[in-house]
Amino acid sequence: MGTGRSLLWALFLTSTRCLILQQPPATGHIKVPLLEHVSVYLEPNEHKRVVITNISRLAASVVVQVYSHVLNVTVSLSRHFFVDSSYTSSSAGVVLILNPDAAKATFYVKAGEEEVLATLFALPYAAQDPVPGACNLEFILDNDPNLHLTYNVYETAVSFAPANLGTDRGTFPPACDVGTDGHTRWRLTYELYQYFLPENDHSDTSLSDGMSKMSSVQSIMANGLKITTIQSSQKTRLYGNSYVGIGVIYNVIVRDPLLKTSAAYAPVSTYTCDLSTKGYECKQSDGNFIYIQVLCTVIGIYGLLLCLAGHRLFEAEFLFFGFLIFGFMIFVLVTRYSALDFIRRFAMLVGGGLFGGLLLSLVRWRFDRPLICVAIVGLVLGFLVAAIIFFTPLANFSLFHNDLNFWMVYAFITLVIPTVLLPFAKTLNIITCALVGSYAVIVAVGMYVYSSLTYIILNIIKRAIDPDFAMVYSNAPFQRTEYILTFVWVFLVINGTVLQFVLARNRSTFPPSLYQKWRRRRNAAIGERTPLLQPPVI
Repeated sequence: MGTGRSLLWALFLTSTRCLILQQPPATGHIKVPLLEHVSVYLEPNEHKRVVITNISRLAASVVVQVYSHVLNVTVSLSRHFFVDSSYTSSSAGVVLILNPDAAKATFYVKAGEEEVLATLFALPYAAQDPVPGACNLEFILDNDPNLHLTYNVYETAVSFAPANLGTDRGTFPPACDVGTDGHTRWRLTYELYQYFLPENDHSDTSLSDGMSKMSSVQSIMANGLKITTIQSSQKTRLYGNSYVGIGVIYNVIVRDPLLKTSAAYAPVSTYTCDLSTKGYECKQSDGNFIYIQVLCTVIGIYGLLLCLAGHRLFEAEFLFFGFLIFGFMIFVLVTRYSALDFIRRFAMLVGGGLFGGLLLSLVRWRFDRPLICVAIVGLVLGFLVAAIIFFTPLANFSLFHNDLNFWMVYAFITLVIPTVLLPFAKTLNIITCALVGSYAVIVAVGMYVYSSLTYIILNIIKRAIDPDFAMVYSNAPFQRTEYILTFVWVFLVINGTVLQFVLARNRSTFPPSLYQKWRRRRNAAIGERTPLLQPPVI
């Protein structure tokens, strides 16, 4: 069976080579000095030969990085762009193993169907440095220094081929899978870094500046945010959070702890969406976003009202929080355990949320049990506080990659906050209205301006819906937009809390409901008429 597959693969490569050989040879050449970023325009389907110059005799290999903004570029070790020696991506790289007397090295680049501006960068590595991707058994290139990135709305997966130990020029590299002791490639460790581009800036200038900061080991350590470190015995597939519309650059540093050397893979970027080639706007894949935008806008306006006067509007408050609780539970359960399309799930969210809100308001109106309702509302406060805590790097601790540990701690925080504050029911209710209502405003603003603060609650929804999200290392960007929105959030919380305490002074903690007021008026009216019906006392 294995032999048959090998023959089929050989036939495929042979036929592919015959087809590619019909392409025109590379036209012109580009000289790229080591450690210098060189930009070049490529016409549609244009081939170029790239010559790396100024190579020192101390260098044993060169890792070449080629990247563009939106469009793909093909890099190849062959002038005919054979499939088994080429890689196509908007961020592509190849490893050039140097011959004993080589003072320069050559590779080839090719544009796609459109003109593209590509940036080229070459890094030399000595014989003691690890060779990124040199133990590749999964991808096409023999030596693959590329990070292979896939994403969905939940997480972004970064895969890469293991590295090998470096060798002198003209010598064979050590076997990849013979022995696992300290003298083999199994001693190597890998560090994953990420760098966030400026929010709401999808320009090629911004990307080019970010890629240059994530190209070499020194610049990665100076500018990148270290996510995690893995050993060679672990899977070379790591997960980051998907921040839709926010540019993120990933790169991996491989280290040799014995020789104290290191090397960088080729960086890769993503906006977790499709960028239009005109204007570089993040295109929505469907029309569903408008429904979420409208809903969050309505909730944000409602939340602002509750932030400022929620304790005076009990029925309106309980309608709001009942909507949040029931809507959240229904959406999570239906999304995780059914195959319904988004429109139906959205309709169930709204319908279920309205039912829950009306139900909680009815309990308050009919039975006048404010402490029960406030305790339920307090759970939303505990839920949001827990979400804020796990929005920090605390969520990246290996302990919380286990779902049982995560949800037990999350439930504890959610329950303990209303339990501690319930004896001070008025304070609990006011703080809940101020904090949750103001956050609803921030989420509404986040529907129009990309901000990571919306992921405080989105991360919990992702974790509840997607089982694979437990493996995600989540580090949120905190830039100018977040500082402004955080200031607005704190401002609303403080002023909303103070205003509600002012409005609630000289009033009972929880005035009777409208239904109870009506009953008391009716009973008082009946009591006034009752003496006329009783016989006189003799």
